[in-house]
Amino acid sequence: MSGQIYLDLAEIPLPVSGRFVDKNVIQLNAAIKDHTRNVKRTVTKSIVLSGSESFSTPFQEIHEVVKSGYSNDGKYKAVLRETGDKKRFVEVWDGDKLEACKEVTDVHGTFYSDDFISSISFSYKNNTVLYVAEKKQSPSNKSSKESTDSFTYTQSFGESFTSRKTPVIFFFEWNTLKLTSLSFNNTSILFGQPIFSPAGNDTIFATGYELTHEGKLLGIKFCFNRPFGIWEVKLPSDTTAEDSEDKEVRSLQCQLKKLTPPDLSCRAPRILVTSNSTLLFWLSNPTGGAHAATTALHSLDISSEVDPTKAKVLVDRVWSPGKGEFPGLYCDPTLSTSPFLQLQTPSGPEDFIVTHSSWCSRVTVVLISIKSGSVKEITPVDTDGELFSWTVFGTDGQRRMLCARSSVTKPHELVLGELQDSGEITWKVVYSPSVSSQIKESLSSLEVKILPLPDRHPAETILISHSKSQASGKTLPLILFPHGGPHGAASTAFTPGTAAWALEGYNIAMPNYTGSTGYGEEHIRALIGKCGTLDVEDCIETVRYLVKLGAAEEGPGKIFITGGSHGGFLTGHLIGQYPDVFTSAALRNPVTSSGEISTSDIPDWYYAEFGLDYPVYSSPLGSDGSLTAASSSSVPPPCLMTPEVYTKLFLASPIAHVDKVKVPVLLLMGGSDARVAPTQGIGYYHALKAVKNREGKLEDVEMLLFPEESHPLDGVEAARVSWAKTMEWFKRLE
Repeated sequence: MSGQIYLDLAEIPLPVSGRFVDKNVIQLNAAIKDHTRNVKRTVTKSIVLSGSESFSTPFQEIHEVVKSGYSNDGKYKAVLRETGDKKRFVEVWDGDKLEACKEVTDVHGTFYSDDFISSISFSYKNNTVLYVAEKKQSPSNKSSKESTDSFTYTQSFGESFTSRKTPVIFFFEWNTLKLTSLSFNNTSILFGQPIFSPAGNDTIFATGYELTHEGKLLGIKFCFNRPFGIWEVKLPSDTTAEDSEDKEVRSLQCQLKKLTPPDLSCRAPRILVTSNSTLLFWLSNPTGGAHAATTALHSLDISSEVDPTKAKVLVDRVWSPGKGEFPGLYCDPTLSTSPFLQLQTPSGPEDFIVTHSSWCSRVTVVLISIKSGSVKEITPVDTDGELFSWTVFGTDGQRRMLCARSSVTKPHELVLGELQDSGEITWKVVYSPSVSSQIKESLSSLEVKILPLPDRHPAETILISHSKSQASGKTLPLILFPHGGPHGAASTAFTPGTAAWALEGYNIAMPNYTGSTGYGEEHIRALIGKCGTLDVEDCIETVRYLVKLGAAEEGPGKIFITGGSHGGFLTGHLIGQYPDVFTSAALRNPVTSSGEISTSDIPDWYYAEFGLDYPVYSSPLGSDGSLTAASSSSVPPPCLMTPEVYTKLFLASPIAHVDKVKVPVLLLMGGSDARVAPTQGIGYYHALKAVKNREGKLEDVEMLLFPEESHPLDGVEAARVSWAKTMEWFKRLE
């Protein structure tokens, strides 16, 4: 079975977005891994609702569309298109009619399409659409040997965004085909996630990305503690617009006002217009410290004026929730573009926000009252023990929502939810992927449980096991699979590689150790300064508890371990600190030597997680964004890797225990990893070679290097080869 089962599971379509086209039609976009062509394909289909039934068209591949978005009334659609010959176009469609098209190839660089910076927003007058693209690179002056312009250092937004350096907001007025770029004098702040204000085309709200006191642009992917803020951007009149050098685009110098304080890292502006008010919402995390803490939801009434001092905390951070209580918001990375619902109550219409959020070892759907800030979980009860995890794609602005759900034993489905005024909700599956009867039968043999870890509340583990092996009384080998972060979480969602491991004859344990999200802020902060000890102890106690329960056995060929990033950090610690527990290990882009931070896009991680100070702050509330000459006393000194700091980080790292490693070790490395320097894993590999050479076991260390892969190792070929090599590495020692 080895190999084929992974291919079968990995090629199941993965829903990535969904929206209501109209009352009876849903558009679903999905991603498919094509192992034959070694590419990821994006496909789309329409789902027609008819009474209690639904009908869908076949998937069709989406060509050339980088990003698309819709006007507030749903009438118009904007498309950012890049052709095979790298030409770029902005299009506006009215149904099947192309209203306008403008080529922008020579105006700017690549379109932004991510969840962290990009945006498409229509003005409420439906005459302008804004989007984000990379600044046009200046042509190098090859005729001048003295010119150094082409060598000027420009920072990027880090891991997965190494080609994203200078986002620019563009306005496209499609009636006149006029294109305008927004610029800002005397500031180093970069802007993204822009949205139009209902007040008019001269005002937008955006997320501002600031530099640290060292002039560092920190990596942003899954890091929500950055010097980010929500800004009001005011455009001047057209008479002040200046033509740029290429004459293809006008430039507008804008005025700025910061709406959020420097101690909060804020993102994801959203606007709700009601008959009574206009409200601006955003998410925040504490600035600095844990890179993914508990999130707060804020609101500001902007109906008549924009006064940032009147902002309210709608949903605050939760510190220590009781059993079964709401643990706080963890709706990473952002809210959907259409998160609002409205119900009729005895006192009149009431508005809500619907989003997904980590709730212990699951991701659930929560309904937030805009009036009171109360939070209610509305995920349906799993009567068949599936333990689904959910993702909210968006709403119709009224009472319906689109969600994807999946479980360990069931690939991702698209589900339609409809709220009643009474608060009751009905759910209907409108798309399920076509899988073979063999795959269905295989997946049905798996069982999933969430097991609290005794005396270590609220730490727990997700256990995947075979129902057939339980019936026979046979204990299968265990794979311990700690998640990365450390401020992330393992969930019950369907993951092809994990399911394939289980179907190859292993029990899988995925611990949510101290520091995991979904359990309250106290649980996250408890790990700060204790990485390499408290998280390691939770993991080894998970193994001991599973042995006690009979879900694992001690001895050769019985317990294996694998993990990536911080999960690789934990894997390295566990095989070094507990060398006789595990049989074999596989580490993906691991943190092995925490003092080696020179090429990481998140150097603050190595300080904050180990209890060291790394100042992160942003502009004050009400700032106009201008650069000011700060006094020397107000700027902290640079965070240097001193001998004292390095010693502390070295002793807290897996490399400090490399001499005690006994098990065979496989390393899987991405050569283009911007988050964890590949030199860490490579250095660990050579240190292990020296250890194994003394024992005459050089074959017990192996490394695969994927030169073009980044931190996740999620390329089609890299993911397949990594999965297959890990299975081979484990099976040879069963």
